[in-house]
Amino acid sequence: MSKRKAEPSQRLTKRRRGGVPTFGAETEDDRINLASSLSTASAFSTRSVLSTGPIPNLSVLCARSFVANLRALHESRNDWEITLKWLKLMPDNLVPKLFAMLRSSCPQILTNAMITSYFLRGPSIVLTSDVPAVNKITISAVAGASNSLHELHLTGFVKFADSVFATVLSSMSSLRVLVLRGCAKVGSATVEAAARSCPLLSTANFNYTAVPPVALVPLLKTCSDLKVLKLAGIPNWTDATFTKLSFAVFQDESFILTNIQTLKLRQLGLSESSINSFLARCPNLSRLDVSFTQVHRLPPVLLTEARIEKLSLTSTAISSVDVVALISSLPHIKSLALGAIGGGQGSSVAIGNTSTMTMTDRTLESLADVLKNFGQLEKISLVGNTKLGATSRHSGALKYFIRYVGRECKYLNLSGVHHLQSIHLSGLLPQEAENQTPRLEQLILNNTGVDGDAAPYLACCSNLVVLELAGTKMSSAGLFSVIDTCPKLQTLNLTSCRSVSVTDRRRFFEVRVAGIRPA
Repeated sequence: MSKRKAEPSQRLTKRRRGGVPTFGAETEDDRINLASSLSTASAFSTRSVLSTGPIPNLSVLCARSFVANLRALHESRNDWEITLKWLKLMPDNLVPKLFAMLRSSCPQILTNAMITSYFLRGPSIVLTSDVPAVNKITISAVAGASNSLHELHLTGFVKFADSVFATVLSSMSSLRVLVLRGCAKVGSATVEAAARSCPLLSTANFNYTAVPPVALVPLLKTCSDLKVLKLAGIPNWTDATFTKLSFAVFQDESFILTNIQTLKLRQLGLSESSINSFLARCPNLSRLDVSFTQVHRLPPVLLTEARIEKLSLTSTAISSVDVVALISSLPHIKSLALGAIGGGQGSSVAIGNTSTMTMTDRTLESLADVLKNFGQLEKISLVGNTKLGATSRHSGALKYFIRYVGRECKYLNLSGVHHLQSIHLSGLLPQEAENQTPRLEQLILNNTGVDGDAAPYLACCSNLVVLELAGTKMSSAGLFSVIDTCPKLQTLNLTSCRSVSVTDRRRFFEVRVAGIRPA
């Protein structure tokens, strides 16, 4: 049997396997994003709008001008040498902001020598794997930043050993913020180095690393000012490994993590009892994320006493009754994520399994009756709750929720609620008694049943900055009317909008300016 010759694209894919991720490659959070199963060929249309805020100060304007002209300066040898001399003279407090702008706009120009010579100073250092020139030598050079460094962000370095990061931390006694998100080999040595050398830590982000539970023991005992602890997606967190941490610190009834305000346990393989035992030691929590865990019930008394402001329960198996009861006890809530409730039960794989979803129209109505009296709520996500609207396609629960809760928030995500129809968005219209426009600034409706009939409802949201309509049947004519009445709108997601021309999806604002209206 003859063998087919591999296509060029296939050969290229094989060569890339196991190599350095391409610039702009998706992150771990992208792969678990519940917004939708969008095509990789996303189509975002953007525009700049006139700022109504305060005029930027002179240093910001100068930095913007420098970044905009960096390529031209780089091409001229004489100009480039002069530029580097001026960079050497820049005050330390301005370096982090300029470096951030350069990473965003022209990362290819940044070399290892340039980064280590001019940008590893100031109160904050941020290095990411998105910058091609950053390597082990660059990270090791951070150790020379001296005691003036207060924040260190090293993210996405999946290949570097635990010892590399541990060595960097050995001389940072003034460090307050440590972010090692996505550094897959960070483990015990790094955490022990942080506990030994960084007693002033207030933030520790170990998301998507390999830090075992027991390694946190010296950190929790030494860093009494710790306020933020993030542990999402660490693969070796199980009840068996957590027992070592629990035995070392939680056996002492007087050991309380008084200052912990933010706790992220997303995607950990812990049982409900282990998670609740951790929560019991954090009486002052204000932000909690237990998404994609095996939690079935959270003790309301723990969260009520903690005055929770942000809560994420996405893809947990909490029952509808318990969800409503729990939220009812959190009057200070500002941000709430209730995506795919009942769907995942600790796994992102089951997110599309409609039969396991537990949030129904009746639950949504009960939830709306609770939340409409919560004046501080600003952000809510119901992404992936596929049973919503199944029994009330023409009005019902979705319209009721949007009218009394959704329009009062600044952020609303209804992606993947397949039964959501345009008529449900009529809840966005101003009420007769109070002619106020919705507060919404970001509205996400990807992969719903919304079409051109939603235009008049969306058009009344004059505060919109971001509108996502990927995978819907929204028409070009409807979008024009939305753009005309939403002067703050900067971003449109029109991926797979079949009623919009493929050539127009990434340049829809330009099409509008050109006056090309559909017949």
